[in-house]
Amino acid sequence: MPQYGLPALDDSAFSSMALTFRVMRLAAVWRTRLERALRPHGMTVAVMRPLAYLMMMPEGTTQRDLALVMDTDCSALVRVLDLLEKEGLLSRTPDAQDRRAKCLSLTAAGREKCALFHQVAGEVELSMKEGLSAQDAQGLVARMDALLTTAHALPT
Repeated sequence: MPQYGLPALDDSAFSSMALTFRVMRLAAVWRTRLERALRPHGMTVAVMRPLAYLMMMPEGTTQRDLALVMDTDCSALVRVLDLLEKEGLLSRTPDAQDRRAKCLSLTAAGREKCALFHQVAGEVELSMKEGLSAQDAQGLVARMDALLTTAHALPT
């Protein structure tokens, strides 16, 4: 495995999990680069992640549905949503069908912040894909989508 200036790692003892190791390593490297790029804008992945998902979900998505899509614990998500609401980036309203449920909406400030997040994340992605052709990058996305589809079909 190419080390790209890192200390040599002998992953031969983990040949049965070669893909797992690479996905975990890439995720860590990618997140670190994204965190560093977001820092000058006062953003973090943990805080921006719910906003990014909300941009892709229908208006009025419930907290429960957001937690399911993000594959995260609802109580942990609520703490981040409290912060985002306090910062004026989203609003929560009672669901018309279930008063216990809260519906989420991005505010104008939330959409602006999310647009900046997408810009910064896009720049990081572009730099990370530098050695890939457009066709290879599209193929990689398709293969990752296939893995995600399989993962979501597996029993939990």
